[in-house]
Amino acid sequence: MKKTLPIFDPAAFIRGLRLPFSAVGFLWTNRGLKRYAVLPLIFNIVIYCLAIAVFLYFLWNWNVYHVEWEFLGPVGRWLSAAVNWLGWLVKLAVAAVALAAAFFTFTAVGMALASPLNDILSEKAEMARLGGSVKMAMPFRFTTKAALLSIGDSLRNLVKQLFFTVIVLPFLLIPVVGFVPLFLVGGYFAGFGFLDSAMARNFLRAKHKRVFSAAHFWEIAGFGAAMQAMFAVPFLGMLLMPVGVVAGTLLYCGEDWETLLAGAGLPNPPGFIPPRKSADSATPPEKPS
Repeated sequence: MKKTLPIFDPAAFIRGLRLPFSAVGFLWTNRGLKRYAVLPLIFNIVIYCLAIAVFLYFLWNWNVYHVEWEFLGPVGRWLSAAVNWLGWLVKLAVAAVALAAAFFTFTAVGMALASPLNDILSEKAEMARLGGSVKMAMPFRFTTKAALLSIGDSLRNLVKQLFFTVIVLPFLLIPVVGFVPLFLVGGYFAGFGFLDSAMARNFLRAKHKRVFSAAHFWEIAGFGAAMQAMFAVPFLGMLLMPVGVVAGTLLYCGEDWETLLAGAGLPNPPGFIPPRKSADSATPPEKPS
């Protein structure tokens, strides 16, 4: 994330807002992608259901409110009842904070946990977008290295998001507009997290990603804001994770990476094949061995 924000670009922000809906249409018209979208979807549902169940179990059995002062007579009984009610309020506060944290880190955590499955979906979406129908050559060494890079970058994005989230939390004290910085931070990192699945899988590193994010900051923010808004609907977020991966891949494929990196004075990273429309849809470019 840049130290100074680029000037607000409403057209780019609106393009980003529309991107998830374009991804839904892309998934719908490319039927072969649905089977790859189901894998990370099922994984995230299982993981988050288990996490919620464990959290609720420990929260329910947390005896912060269990106080008995019977030795003080009626006064003690009144005090113990008051403390017990206060304990329930503490539980509710902890639950609210945990839910808020889960909401604003949902994308980063989900992308980190399911990154190998998201990489498969992103790879297939890229093939469909560029016109390839034959499976790309993906040797085990290449697949493993790309998966490890993707996991590492997802975890790094999560740390960055938590850092900037803590920075903007004090703005919540400002009435009416105090939530905007937090929403923008969450939206940007949500959009970048989905986009990063395609970038990390293609061996783009931090310096290359910074060039792209600087050129498309408000489009990424709009994309993430749309996803964040839909995540606010209970359980809908888990269903939208594959849509976000496909949308991020479409955004990645729409860039002229050779021109972008050359303009920034950066060479192509080793193993990177810029996305371009295949002249022969039956023979898409192969990944390096």
